[in-house]
Amino acid sequence: MVWLLLALFADQFETTYHAGLIALSQNNLAVAESQLEAASRLRPREASVWLALAQTYWKLHQSEPAQAAARSAEALTADPAILRGLAVYYSETSEEPKAAELLEAAIRRSPFDEGLYFDLAQLFLKQQNFAAALETLDAGRKYFDKSAQLELAAGVAYYGLRRFPEAIDAFLRTIQLAPGVEQPYVFLGRMLDQAEGKLPAITTVLAAFAARAPESYLSNFLYGKCLVLAGDPARAEALLRRSIALNDRFWESHFALGAVLEQRREFENATHEMQRAVELNPDDAASHYRLSRLYDRLGRTSEAQTQREAHARLLSVMKRVDP
Repeated sequence: MVWLLLALFADQFETTYHAGLIALSQNNLAVAESQLEAASRLRPREASVWLALAQTYWKLHQSEPAQAAARSAEALTADPAILRGLAVYYSETSEEPKAAELLEAAIRRSPFDEGLYFDLAQLFLKQQNFAAALETLDAGRKYFDKSAQLELAAGVAYYGLRRFPEAIDAFLRTIQLAPGVEQPYVFLGRMLDQAEGKLPAITTVLAAFAARAPESYLSNFLYGKCLVLAGDPARAEALLRRSIALNDRFWESHFALGAVLEQRREFENATHEMQRAVELNPDDAASHYRLSRLYDRLGRTSEAQTQREAHARLLSVMKRVDP
């Protein structure tokens, strides 16, 4: 009889708890609150219930009950999965140090979970704590040396630390591990001015990207931009024009094509492309500067002055944001 009662009690808890989780996932917060509070009374030492309650209370803007529920969950568990969930909760409540502490605790308990290293590194990257992110990723890559996501995140950390050669190497390794992922190509495209002796390797991978994805405006743009630096402006122009044909609203393709045409002294055509770049992204200071220079060459003095003023205004804003 006792075993039967225990089984019924367990069934009641599972039914109530799962009803609360379903309601929470559907953002039916009143039902979630009712069901999860009932589940917490049925099994008050179940950490996962308190985690779900913390999330529910937070969504209901009940900050004190949410914090109390989160503390209860933490006190009742050493489960890395629940610690990870708590870290997500604290990250959403802008308590990043606490989130990092919990992810570090989860890693100590489960050092062979790749996702924990990535989550902690992502948390540090969002805070622009690039050194801490890299330390976390180095620890993870000791176990997961074929992980594209850890390698990509390491490249971002190196980039943030302005360690450009190491960042380029990390992005190139990411492409070797996962050639279909776009982000490392984008970062390499941003770093062409810092490529130096690595430009041939970057050119090779961007050429392969363009060959594999010929209908991608991004692949055509990146390979075209690279060929400008590699000294092949004719092929670069063709690729940039193809990028624009595939996506006329990507401002960087217009900017890059305008720069190529300006080099060839095709000032009218270059001006058209730079005007389009400014139209699509009026917050880019370099586009205003280039356009002012083109207007000067065409004798359009008043328009050139307007663009110089826009360029100066944007530089002033950038200095205030990043002194």
